[in-house]
Amino acid sequence: MNKTVEEKKIISYILDYKEWGIFFKRFFLLIILAIIAFVLWFFPISLIVAPFYSVTTDKTPVIKTYPKLVGLTTTDALKSGLQHLLDEGLVTNFVGVRTWIDNKYYEQVGEIEMYRIGLYTLENNLARNRGTGGANEHIVQARSDVYADFRIPMFTSYSTRVKEAVANIDIYLQQLKEDQNKNMSKKRAVFIVNSDNLAVALDRLKQQLQTNLMLKTKFTTQDDKFYRIKGNLIAMYYILKGIDFDFKNKMIDKTSYEENFKPMMELLKQAIAQNHIVVLESLGHLSKLVKDASLISQKMAELRDKLRNG
Repeated sequence: MNKTVEEKKIISYILDYKEWGIFFKRFFLLIILAIIAFVLWFFPISLIVAPFYSVTTDKTPVIKTYPKLVGLTTTDALKSGLQHLLDEGLVTNFVGVRTWIDNKYYEQVGEIEMYRIGLYTLENNLARNRGTGGANEHIVQARSDVYADFRIPMFTSYSTRVKEAVANIDIYLQQLKEDQNKNMSKKRAVFIVNSDNLAVALDRLKQQLQTNLMLKTKFTTQDDKFYRIKGNLIAMYYILKGIDFDFKNKMIDKTSYEENFKPMMELLKQAIAQNHIVVLESLGHLSKLVKDASLISQKMAELRDKLRNG
């Protein structure tokens, strides 16, 4: 009997239109508050926050070198680039911020694109154990994390994904240290230094840069292309400074270090130093960077060909 009474109460409550009226009033009030908060975020809150996430890079980093373990310098340099993105704050997570000031956003997009290529090259070439036929699982996961879609127009967990990528690179580096004296067939992590691998790495970096150099622009997107290219160059500098240490002797053997690699790195530094709050093609800002980046791409092609052909 009590159960029947309880069931009647529940049914009565469910069918009570007054209760439904209260529910919908509160539900619509929450929706209105969410809309107001979202509008306020776009203006004026994000307009106030934006300047703190708008400072672009014009200096090249100092890369740590590790003479006792081959590959540690190159991989750690790439990881340092990703960590620097996290330390300065990923603008990709802030919709309103990139609406008002998007120079930093596109610079970071350019960096992320190039770090993806660096991780892809590690996965398939530099850190691939041909003896066991497989890529290191942690490098595979790191590459997967950096392939997360940073263009989603809402608050995302992209910072979390990049942190996970950095953590996976750390695990790979630890395995590289622990396995350095093991037989190749028993190594979990390797780093293969040869001219062919370096030629492949340079070619992939060059292709990514070339993709952005070919972007079509209009007046309102000139600064987007400028900073996307610049982001590519910043990430390239991190990766190539690591390569400078680990592959220097290979490049010397191919007589390409002094004639090709060093001049290319100097051009990179000069290009990264170009910094404009407002990019105006009437002043030649974009065309100068494109010209310098095209010359860097040309130098990379020459270096790649020397490494392949000797």
